[in-house]
Amino acid sequence: MPVLLLVVFINFVGIGALIPVLPYTVIETLGLSATVMTLLLASFAFAMFLSNPLLGRLSDHVGRRPVLMFSLAVNVMAHIWFALSDDIVHMFAARILAGLAAGNTGVIQAMIADRVEAKDRARYMGLFGAAIGTGFVAGPALGGLFSGLGDGPLHQAPFLLAAGFGVIAFILSMRLSESAAAAPAQKAPTAPLGARLRTVLRSELALYALAFFCLNLSFAQVEASYILLLRDYLGFGAKQTGWLFTYIGVCIVLVQAGLINVAVRYLGEVGTVGFGASMLVFGQVITVLLSLGFMLGNAYPLAQIVLTTTAVCFGFGFSNPALSAAASNAAGKTTMGGALGTVQGFASLGQVAGLVLAGPLYQLGGSHYPFAFGAGITAVLLGVVFVLKRRPQVRSA
Repeated sequence: MPVLLLVVFINFVGIGALIPVLPYTVIETLGLSATVMTLLLASFAFAMFLSNPLLGRLSDHVGRRPVLMFSLAVNVMAHIWFALSDDIVHMFAARILAGLAAGNTGVIQAMIADRVEAKDRARYMGLFGAAIGTGFVAGPALGGLFSGLGDGPLHQAPFLLAAGFGVIAFILSMRLSESAAAAPAQKAPTAPLGARLRTVLRSELALYALAFFCLNLSFAQVEASYILLLRDYLGFGAKQTGWLFTYIGVCIVLVQAGLINVAVRYLGEVGTVGFGASMLVFGQVITVLLSLGFMLGNAYPLAQIVLTTTAVCFGFGFSNPALSAAASNAAGKTTMGGALGTVQGFASLGQVAGLVLAGPLYQLGGSHYPFAFGAGITAVLLGVVFVLKRRPQVRSA
């Protein structure tokens, strides 16, 4: 388990290093619009949506370890390709390839769920989230620090850095043992993707898939618009943005490494999702008021941003791993990779839709449009959580 969490950490250091520089590369260096930037982000998420259920199901049959290693190798190649690209077509192609590789999220979560009892899954999903958060502590700071280094474009050094961390993650993955349960001796014919999606929608996992869709549709508004908010409201560049994203990583670590255990103990997994969603919608509404100039303390804009950032990050930090743990307990043991992969696919689909909408919403007049839309979707998520809370929770063997 420590090696697996270390792989997750290193992989997300590489991904986090890209965050502070991507918008400035697209908007300021290439002179393209915010909509193009969010479409570039969406292309990654859409490719991840396609690959998550496929890689998860593949891992049920050929093993988690080889699927993880292959995806990490492809991830390295995609980062190198992007680092060496200086036109938007190649950038889109490289990000799509990276998204296909990043579809290993369901595989990694299945590897964790394979190794622990159902009652401990929330804690280990929290550690999984903490590994991601710790990666985001170091990643954006390194990305901002390395931005513009050398004679290449602003994004070149951070993406080469991401590729380097990907190589380390691949080497560490070689030390992992296989964790998948043996597939049934009499395997049913493989169903097409559409049939698998319909099966999930008719199963106990349907509401979890909807909850993941809403959570990521909402949070994508933050993901796409937050850097633009920092640029517009505080005049931040890549380096300053990197340091603030480091603070975001610290918040995620605090929640997912320890606080989530307390929340799940008292509220349960689904209750924790509701608690986190409440914090998320609070942070989004306050951000709308801030963007419109209706918040108190306009003389201290950085303090305002830190307040809203803390609420949003704590909210997502509580919601995401608790939802993952609840979904894993509703999935069958020998089909967990495919089930979680499909559910994570709905999360990616929500992220795609959110990112596609965020750019046009921002261009309507500013950050308050995407944040207000996100708050409305989070309110829908709270309704889904209310329904889940009233249903008996399933525990897998």
